[in-house]
Amino acid sequence: MESLQLKTKLLYLLLSVALGLVVVGFIGYINLLTMKKNVDTLYFGSLIPLSELNSINSAYHHDFEASIYRWKEGLISDDDLAQNITLGLEHVDQMWASYLSHHKRPEELPYIHYTEEQMEIMKRYFEEIRSLVFNHTSRSAISVVTLSDNTSSIHNTVSGLIAYETATATYEHSVLLSHHQNSLIQLAVMLGVILLGVMTFAWRIFMQIEQQQQQLLQSTQALKHLNIKLEQASYTDTLTGIFNRRYFNLVYEREFKRALRASKSITFIMVDIDFFKQYNDTYGHLQGDVALQNVARVLKTSLLRPGDFVFRLGGEEFGVILTEADCIHTRKMAERLRFNIESLNMEHKGNKKTGLLTISLGAVCVIPTELMNNESLLHTADTNLYAAKEHGRNRVVFSSTL
Repeated sequence: MESLQLKTKLLYLLLSVALGLVVVGFIGYINLLTMKKNVDTLYFGSLIPLSELNSINSAYHHDFEASIYRWKEGLISDDDLAQNITLGLEHVDQMWASYLSHHKRPEELPYIHYTEEQMEIMKRYFEEIRSLVFNHTSRSAISVVTLSDNTSSIHNTVSGLIAYETATATYEHSVLLSHHQNSLIQLAVMLGVILLGVMTFAWRIFMQIEQQQQQLLQSTQALKHLNIKLEQASYTDTLTGIFNRRYFNLVYEREFKRALRASKSITFIMVDIDFFKQYNDTYGHLQGDVALQNVARVLKTSLLRPGDFVFRLGGEEFGVILTEADCIHTRKMAERLRFNIESLNMEHKGNKKTGLLTISLGAVCVIPTELMNNESLLHTADTNLYAAKEHGRNRVVFSSTL
């Protein structure tokens, strides 16, 4: 039930975040549209018209006034001047039509009408000059003073319109910056509100999560201890407390492969209690269990290195694995195991030779190779154990080859 409530709260949190992001996104979208409109107004309403008006002024200066001065100086022919005037008039008409195609404010129209009237006057003036040139009129018939006055007049008129467009562009730019700052403030406030709400809601949820996590950690620790006990139980012989046959299979395969990779020696010793059936028949199975426990304890305490393992393989059989130990050391260890068991001085009337509980050991120490089968190591140890029994028991039969 608590888990369901927590999921519901997390869902609410995610929905709140999603809703907040949608609101911020919507506000940002609206602001972007407004900013785009302002940029378009600034660019298409002021900056491009400015370039067109400057181009018109340049045409009056270069295409008309400069060409006429060059014609009067005899630098260009009549046809060249007429062509320059024609092209200039076409260029001015084209630029002015493009300028008029942009959005115009009502307060801007008087300036535009006045400028258009002055441009028409100038157009007729230059058309007259072109007619005079076509009729091959004397160059002195065209007054330089009148030309300069007319050019200055139209230049001043267009420049006034340019000044108006420049002031408008400056105003639009300030509006754009102001809107940009307002948009940033709105977004910052909205993000702050959303973040505060989310953090408050999340803090309450995380506090509950932390409480449940503490409970989960306690449960996990308890489960971990139970799993360790269960694992130990699955790998441990219940009677003797040492590792069982199942764990032997895992360790043996692992250590054999490790020795093969590292080209290190591995030793396996198979141990069998001598005449154990007679021991059970003489002293009973309960005392036989005690004997097994004593043998297991001695074998375990005799092995001091972390890489040494002892297992109960079944019945009265035990197995010992020694890793990374030279064969001389392992042979001595096998003899020590035999001696330590005999030193228990446990009575065994069924053992006619010594009258004590003893063990027989079959040991083999090799460095594994790729051609070697790991089963052959077990088979050799079993063969050596059989030989130890055949030769009177209470002894070690050791080999360093398979």
